[in-house]
Amino acid sequence: MNLSESARIARKSLSVNRMRSFLSMLGLVIGIAAVTVVTAIGSGIRRSVMEIFASMGTDVLQVMPNFEAGFARPAMLSLEGVERVAHLPFVEGAFPDTLYNAEARGEFTVSGITGIGIYPRYLEIYGIPIAAGRNIEDRDVRERRRVCLLGSEASRKLFGAADPLGRSLRFGRGVYEVVGVFGVSARLAMAGRPPAEVYLPTTALLREETELFETIGSAEVWVRKGYAGDPKDDILTALAGDPNKKKLFMIQDPKVLAAESQKNFRKLQVAMLALAGVALLVGGIGIMNMALISVAERTREIGLRKALGATPRDILLQFLVEVVALCAAGGVLGVLLGTGAALAIPHVTPEKLPVAIEPAAVLAALLFSVLVGCAFGLYPALKASRLSPLEALRYE
Repeated sequence: MNLSESARIARKSLSVNRMRSFLSMLGLVIGIAAVTVVTAIGSGIRRSVMEIFASMGTDVLQVMPNFEAGFARPAMLSLEGVERVAHLPFVEGAFPDTLYNAEARGEFTVSGITGIGIYPRYLEIYGIPIAAGRNIEDRDVRERRRVCLLGSEASRKLFGAADPLGRSLRFGRGVYEVVGVFGVSARLAMAGRPPAEVYLPTTALLREETELFETIGSAEVWVRKGYAGDPKDDILTALAGDPNKKKLFMIQDPKVLAAESQKNFRKLQVAMLALAGVALLVGGIGIMNMALISVAERTREIGLRKALGATPRDILLQFLVEVVALCAAGGVLGVLLGTGAALAIPHVTPEKLPVAIEPAAVLAALLFSVLVGCAFGLYPALKASRLSPLEALRYE
C-alpha cells in the first residue's frame, strides 16, 4: 500500500467519526493556539522594545545615582548638575525626569493627576499616538511655553465630552494651554517608564515647580550625533561638580538595557511556552487514546485486511497517517485560532499590547503538530500492525 492509498483510507475513517475526531484534536488545537499567541506576544514585545532603543539610539544616555557603589545614602541628582551637563559642548540636551502629582482643574477639578515634563521626541520614542492636536515642539521647550498634552481619559475627566484643545488647564501652580490629546501605548510599561495623564515641556514644569525638583532621581542626556569620543567621564564629572565625586553617579547604556530586556523576555516566553506545552501533552494523550479506541473497534477490519495480503507495514502506515492527518488538521485550526486571537489582543487590551506573527513561528507550530502526531500515533499504529490475523478475525 502506498502513501496516497493510506491517506485516502485515513480521510474516509476520520470523516465517518467527525465529532469524535474533532473532540480528540481539541486539546491539540488549544495547545497550538496557545503556542501561537505566546510567540506572537513575545515577538511583538521584543520587537517593540528594540524599536524603543533604536528610536533612542546610542546617543541617549540615562544618568542616575550609583546604587551599586555601596554608599549608605546614594547622592541624588541636582538641577544644577543637569544644567552643567546640558552646557557640555557635545551635549544636545539634558532632561531631568520630572514626575509630579497635583490637582488639575479644567471644566471639572480632579485631584491626584500625574504629570511628567517631557521633550519633543518623547512621544515618538515610546510610541504614544497623538489623537488630536499637536505634539510638544522644540520651541515649547526652548521658550518654556505653558502648554500641555492631555491623555484621552484625563480629557474626559477634566472636560467631559467637550473638546479640550485651546482650553486652559490649571495643573499644580501653573496654568497651561491644552494643545494636544494623546492615546495609550504599551511601550511605556515595557521600557519601565511611568504612565502619565498630563505631559508638559520639561522647562515649563521646572519653571513653575522649581523647589519640588531640587533633587531628582534620574535624567536623560542627549549626545550630539556623530560625536566620536566617550562622553561618559565628562558627563559624570559635570553632574557631580567635582572629579573626585563622579563615582556617586552612573550611566546606563541603552545597549545593555536592550540586552537585559531581551534576556528577561526570553525567560518569560520560555515559561509561557512550558505552560502551553502542557496543553499540547494533554492533547497528544487524547489523540493517542482515540487511536487506541479506533484500533480496538477495527480489529476485525485489520484481521480481514491482513488475511487479504496487507503487510504489518501497510497497517502501521494506515493508522499512523490517520493520526498525523488528525494532528495536522488540529495544527492548522490551532494556528488559525491563535493568529486570530493574537491579532485581536491590541484591540482589547487598554495598553494596546503589541503582537507580531512571524512565519517561522507559524511553520514551527505546524511542524510540531505533525511531530505530536508521529509521537503519539506510533504506539497505536504499532499495536495494530502486530495483531495476529486469526485473533483479529475472531474478535467480537
